[in-house]
Amino acid sequence: MAQLRDKSPRDSANSADTSAAPPAPRFALGWAALVYALSTLTLGYPALAGKFLVNPHSDQYIAGYAFREFAASTLRATGHFPLWNPYLFGGMPYIAAMHGDIFYPTFLLRMIMPTDVAMTWGFIIHIFLAGLFTYVFLRGIGYGFYGALIGGLAYMMSGQIASSVSPGHDGKLFVSALFPLALLMLYRGIREGKNWSWGGFALIVGLSILSPHPQLLQYMLLASGAYALFLAFSTVDGVKLPRAAVIRRLGGALFGFDQFRHPPAIRASAANSTIPLGRGPLRARNVASAGRSGDRSPASCRGSGSATRTARR
Repeated sequence: MAQLRDKSPRDSANSADTSAAPPAPRFALGWAALVYALSTLTLGYPALAGKFLVNPHSDQYIAGYAFREFAASTLRATGHFPLWNPYLFGGMPYIAAMHGDIFYPTFLLRMIMPTDVAMTWGFIIHIFLAGLFTYVFLRGIGYGFYGALIGGLAYMMSGQIASSVSPGHDGKLFVSALFPLALLMLYRGIREGKNWSWGGFALIVGLSILSPHPQLLQYMLLASGAYALFLAFSTVDGVKLPRAAVIRRLGGALFGFDQFRHPPAIRASAANSTIPLGRGPLRARNVASAGRSGDRSPASCRGSGSATRTARR
């Protein structure tokens, strides 16, 4: 007959700490989301009046707006993403040259609102998500409500995250917001054996690939790999995983990492963004006319019109 295991001093201390921790309120996730939304608005409240939060001296203001407006106007006019940008030099590939968040979900915002407003709200949404995803991660690995709440606030309001808006570093912010969720997927998959988490991790890696910042994507993968090895081989809460489980679950993690080596979107863009010489001038004129038919200046940042004119020259 199985015998009950005596509680070790560590278990007793953990149970005492748990009983001493304040209980989480009802609808804890909702309260946390409210706190993070209000905290985000303390930084981005000018957006409520339609302001463009990007610094006018930044590359995002000078060139990034023009790139995104060109793609949005072409997509609205023709129903497809532009493959060629005829306004830079003698023309250059648009998708293959990585002109921002072309396929990242934030491009949908530019279909329903002006480009400058869409860019601003893309920043605000991801600062909020950085806090919320950190809270979910900390709760998932066992932290209490208030500790996780403060942890999320500390992450989203840190200089690395909050300072990404003024220079227009949207790709860095997108990857940084997804990073805590990637860590949670690794924890669920390696420590808890949840097979669905590998699909979630692969989706997060795929979204990070679509962000316009491959450098921070590589840093995220390196940090995620180190965390995966820690979860697999360390003793967490007195539990060490069997070797067979370690091998099987690290294999699942490698499935997610493998999306970095074979990203379908990058393969497709590389194959489709090269314009044959025989059709290049004709296609360039078509894309140029599509861009001109949908161009408009930003609603609240009139100076960005010069950015569009600069790109066209």
